[in-house]
This record gives sequence, structure tokens and C-alpha cells, in this order.
Amino acid sequence: MENPEQKIDVVPSRSLWKNRPFLLLIGSTTSSSLGLFMYSLVIPILLYSMTQSPLLISTMRLLEFLVGGTLGVVAGVIVDRINRRTALISAAILQWITIATLTLFLFMGNIQLWALYFFGFLYFTSGLLNTNAGHAALPQIVAKDQLTEANAKLGIFKDSVRLFGPLVAGASVATLSYAGAMSIQLLFVTITLSCVLFLPSLQIKTTKKQEQRSVWKETKEGFHEIFQNPLLRVTTYVIFFQNFGFSLTIGILLFFAVDYLQATPQQIGAYLSIGGIGGLLGLFAVKRLVDRFPRGKIYTYTNIFDILFFVMLAFATSWWMIAIGMAMYSFSTAISNTIYHAVRQELTPNDMLGRVSGSVATIVQLTMPLGVILSGLWAEFFDVRVIFYVNIVFSSAILLCLMRTTFHKTVK
Repeated sequence: MENPEQKIDVVPSRSLWKNRPFLLLIGSTTSSSLGLFMYSLVIPILLYSMTQSPLLISTMRLLEFLVGGTLGVVAGVIVDRINRRTALISAAILQWITIATLTLFLFMGNIQLWALYFFGFLYFTSGLLNTNAGHAALPQIVAKDQLTEANAKLGIFKDSVRLFGPLVAGASVATLSYAGAMSIQLLFVTITLSCVLFLPSLQIKTTKKQEQRSVWKETKEGFHEIFQNPLLRVTTYVIFFQNFGFSLTIGILLFFAVDYLQATPQQIGAYLSIGGIGGLLGLFAVKRLVDRFPRGKIYTYTNIFDILFFVMLAFATSWWMIAIGMAMYSFSTAISNTIYHAVRQELTPNDMLGRVSGSVATIVQLTMPLGVILSGLWAEFFDVRVIFYVNIVFSSAILLCLMRTTFHKTVK
């Protein structure tokens, strides 16, 4: 039940650790991320045990991209039409029903292939709605001058889950049945639902005219808001090219490590973990950097680390060079994403934040599969290192272009 009379006391000088709604949002985000790691490990292993098909495992990952690419803007429209608390609760309930039903099927020993894809669609959809609503709700929970710090703190918890989540998921699968592992995920989803139920009302102001607009018209408004604002427009272009370049790399990085550098599975796990540590360091550093330097300049010069990452890959002779490069890339990405999210929340009218976030998610999610497919095709016939050279050029061009933009010169 919503409580429209309940209000959030947003005080600029108030510590985020004393902001109850923010702590509830951290709790729901962390538990939801843990649940996602459980799902991302358990379901592919279950799929393989049922079919022994690597192709079907990859199609489950493709399903996640397609959900984000096709429903991102729809989720944004929903988030901008209803109370953000209601959106978060709806997403958590859909997650709970999905995982509870899957767990029941597994205990009964009656799981079918179609069910994994059907419930996968529901789970990825609920995750998309959860992420969008959480991003749009944050400016309603914390003061404007705390948005960068709040995004950094949320990122720290998410990246910590990225480090330890696979360990929890792997141990669950190794020691329990599939049904037992899904039961643990159901526990995480229950915690997510419990946190959002205790959030205060996050109502947004909408007019009668706004409520009568079609989904298609509101979707166009989201894209229009991005491209009519010069600061949002330039960062959207940057995100497109950065994600395309990274997807070219991530699609063949494992192949490069194993085939070119003869890396062992333990070494591959090590460079992934080191990359996660780099991201955490970036999130811990971003608040201090923002206190000393303009955010526009920080955002611009983090691209130097991206260039160094691709240079390391282009001349890599050992797995540890990949590890160092991944740490640098994760460090810069954590900082730039935190700044971008905060600036987007500051510049976008709150009643349009869901649509803007959904529009960007669509661009990102549709870009990633394209890069992965192209890099895979290239690796079949040509030298993989050429892709890293291309990314050096991409990243250098992004840096030079950003240095000439209003974003670099004016964002404080």
C-alpha cells in the first residue's frame, strides 16, 4: 500500500548513512544484484546440464540484451507514469514470483526448456524495471549536491557484489542442488522486496494531459530530451562509442587470453577479479576527485585510462598485462559512470528521468550484441590485436572530441 502522506526529508548537510530511504535503496540494490549473480550462474549451468549446448547458453545472454534493448524505453515510460515506490515494489514482486515458481519446478523435478526462457524473460524484465526505477528515485531521496556521492556509494556495493557474488553462487551450486541454489536466490529477492516495501512514497507530479499521452509519444519525448540537451547529447554519443568499442573487445578477450597468451582458467579468474578491484578503487576515489576538480574535466580525462587499457592489450605478452589493463579500465569506467549518472539526474526533469534512462539503456543494450558478433567474426579470420588498435583510435578520438565540448568546459 502506498502512503502518499509520507514525505522524504532531504537535507543537503545530512549524512547519507543517516538517510533511511537511501539505506533501504542500497539494501534492495545489493540483494537484487546478489540474486542476479545467482541467476546468471545457476541457469546457464542448468541449461548445459539439460542440453549440453553452448549455443543455448549464449542465447540466454542474448535474451538479456534483447530485453534491455526492446523494453528499456517502455520501462522508462512506466517509471515516469507511476509512483517510483510502486515501480520498485512491482519489479520486486515480479522477481519473487519468477524465482519462487522456478524453485518450485526444480523441487518437483519438472522443469522444461521453454520455462527457463519464459521465466528468464520475466526476470530480466523485472531487473530492467528495478534498475530504471532506482535510478529515477535517487534524486527524490537525496539532495542534489549529494547525487555524485550517492551514486558512488551505490556503485561500491554493486561492485563488491561483483567480486563476491560469483563465490556465493558457485558455492551454492557446488554444495546444493539446483533447487537449493535457487532457494538462496529466492532469499535475496525476498530481502529486495522487504526493503522497497519500507520506502516512503516517491510520487511524481503528472498532469491529466501527460496521463493521456500514448506510450509511443512519451518514448519519443525521452529520446528528444537526450538529444536536445547538449550536455546529455554529447555523453550519449560517448557512451555509444565506448560501449561499442568495449563490446568489440569483451567478445574476444577470453579467446585472446587463452589462444594468444595461453592463460590458464585460474589466471583468467585472476584478471577478472583484479578488474573488479580497479572498479572499487575508482568508486572510492570519485568523491575526493570531485571535491578537487570539475566533473567535466574528470569525465574527459578518464578516457586516458581507456587508451592505456587498449594499448596494454595490443602489446600484451602475458595475462598480467590484461589484468593491469582491466584494472585501469574498470577504474576509469567507475568514475565516469558515477559522474554521468549524477549529471543526468541533475539535468533531467525528474518526471522524464525514467524515459531518458530507458532510452540510453536501449542504445547500450542494442550496441553490445553488435560489437560481440562483429569481433567474433573478425577473430575467425584475422589477427585479434587489430581490434585493440581500432579501440586505441576510438578512445583517442573520444578524448580529443570531449576536450572540445561544453561538457568538458562547463560541468562543475
